[in-house]
Amino acid sequence: MSGIHERLAALSPEQRALLERRLKQQGLAAPDTAKPGRGQIAAEAAFVPKRRRSEAAMDFSLFFFSGDGSTTDRHKYGLLMECAAFADRHGFKAVWTPERHFEEFGGLYPNPSVLSAALAAVTERVELRAGSVVLPLHHPVRFVEEWSVVDNLSGGRVSVAFATGWHPADFILAPVQDPDYYVHRKEELFKSVEQVRALWSGEAVPFTDASGTVHQIKTLPRPIQSELNLWIATNGNEETYRQAAGIGAGILTGILGNGFAELEGKIERYREALQRHGYDPQTKKVAVMLHTCLGENDEAVRAKVERPLKEYLKTFLSQQRQILADYDGMTDADFEAIVSRAFDKYYRESSLLGTPDKCAKLVETLRDIGVGEIACLIDFGVDRETVMESLVWLSELQRKFAYDKELIP
Repeated sequence: MSGIHERLAALSPEQRALLERRLKQQGLAAPDTAKPGRGQIAAEAAFVPKRRRSEAAMDFSLFFFSGDGSTTDRHKYGLLMECAAFADRHGFKAVWTPERHFEEFGGLYPNPSVLSAALAAVTERVELRAGSVVLPLHHPVRFVEEWSVVDNLSGGRVSVAFATGWHPADFILAPVQDPDYYVHRKEELFKSVEQVRALWSGEAVPFTDASGTVHQIKTLPRPIQSELNLWIATNGNEETYRQAAGIGAGILTGILGNGFAELEGKIERYREALQRHGYDPQTKKVAVMLHTCLGENDEAVRAKVERPLKEYLKTFLSQQRQILADYDGMTDADFEAIVSRAFDKYYRESSLLGTPDKCAKLVETLRDIGVGEIACLIDFGVDRETVMESLVWLSELQRKFAYDKELIP
């Protein structure tokens, strides 16, 4: 194991920063370059949030992200539909579906508006959320048209998280084919958010056609909700937190590389920024995505999730080999070591994997630092029967943290 730690430590700052950023996009933390000693583990375990919020509720939602797009199974969306129906019956807050392109990993989800329209037909109460729409890939008019349809089909249950995107190949779908557009995709995102909000509210927004003529565009159909509930997806960039606060958007994120203390600080500053911009911080939520699988016995759960979660990590890391292309000697064994270490750390500290009692401690910590919702990622390769059994346990955990337990069936 010492060899892999030496290799990781030898990465350039740029390589390591990129690897950590890519891992964070999956809600994962990069392996430490040093072996953790007892002092480090004790320090992590001893972390006490600055602010106790023991009376606050915690919402739970279901998050889909990593479905295998290469499968030929005719019922490939069966798990999504079944889990959404369960969430609807058992008082979960929302179902999130992502936007993924051109990779088997996550390839079941190229368009969250299409999937949300399907879910609208089999649910009645649960919110239907995009987690996330890569807004720079979409013309604002087309986005509002599609999601207005879903809002109508669902009776006004739409909510959307926006992301900048990161893979250059995805931008062949963008409305503008220009390298500068990719470079400035974050600025394009927030520019488009302004247009989306205006269109959603029924305002006329100017757009220029191919001949240079300016048209004042109003979109149809009109949505049921007068205002679209917005979130911004972030891997932890503090500037993104500030920009989200500036437009009154919620935050969708993961547990960051430096753990709870870093996340708590960013949440505090986000809420301060909301207040400065005239928004009530209590009306905006921070949702944290966590891999989720609960069961009666911790070792039994670990045995069920170890292989699929390691495969999940391997698939993701295999897409990042180009980061380390000039790093001589990086072998398959090295990647196995990275995966094993990442799995152990993740299972122990940063996931809802294990018994309800184990998971409740993490929920309490997240609640205490200001997190308002846990987006439970459940489609990382665990078999259907295990996922559905886990949802029963998760429903009980949800009840424990609900404001009004009578509202949870």
